[in-house]
Amino acid sequence: MANSVATFNIKSAFQITGRQFFIAGDILSGTIRIGMRVDLSNVGIEKEFPIEAVEFVLYREGDKVWEDVALGLSDLTEIEKNLLKAQSPFLTPIIINDRDN
Repeated sequence: MANSVATFNIKSAFQITGRQFFIAGDILSGTIRIGMRVDLSNVGIEKEFPIEAVEFVLYREGDKVWEDVALGLSDLTEIEKNLLKAQSPFLTPIIINDRDN
């Protein structure tokens, strides 16, 4: 059984050609590592996906610069990707679970 170890707030979602699909936002609590699982049920997708990459996204708008954490996921359907892109940002945080033991 998986243990909840972190919460994450999704601000945006995107896919870079030849790379995983990414959800970007803020870690609200805990620590996130590759291999943990993202539970997307809080945003309407009743699945868990393994985290395959943890990266940073740098944004610039005029004089403002900020950074978000991006989690790389695979195996999402096009419908799931479109839902995440269209409905971001989400008000409800998602749960990150440790690997199943």
